[in-house]
Amino acid sequence: MSILDTVELFNSLNDTDRDTLSLYCQERLLLTEEILFHEWDDAVALYIVKSGSLKAYKERSDWEVILWYITANELAGEMAFFDTSSAKKRMASIRAVEDTLVVVIMDYAILELSKKHPEMYEKIVNIMIERKKNS
Repeated sequence: MSILDTVELFNSLNDTDRDTLSLYCQERLLLTEEILFHEWDDAVALYIVKSGSLKAYKERSDWEVILWYITANELAGEMAFFDTSSAKKRMASIRAVEDTLVVVIMDYAILELSKKHPEMYEKIVNIMIERKKNS
């Protein structure tokens, strides 16, 4: 069983491709209110929510602007990796709304994946582009 078996984002990948990609992934449990990353942090990983939910927000001196909620099978942190106009900095902060299990793909793993398996990297990018168009 692959770490990605229940991640709908990768349903279009065959079992072999999903197993290969899972070699570059790990799971992380965030407890309620735990911060995944802060706005302006360096982007070091891409996240996929397996269960639970996250909140994307911008913190200002005396208030917080909630941008959106991220639920199961949705991405967090992808803009810093696939938006070529950004400087690989986080555009918002992300916090767990409840206990949340995420799949983590580190930046070096994404780079390694693009070198060793360019066809898989291309599939992932195409899946993300398609999801972005449909959201």
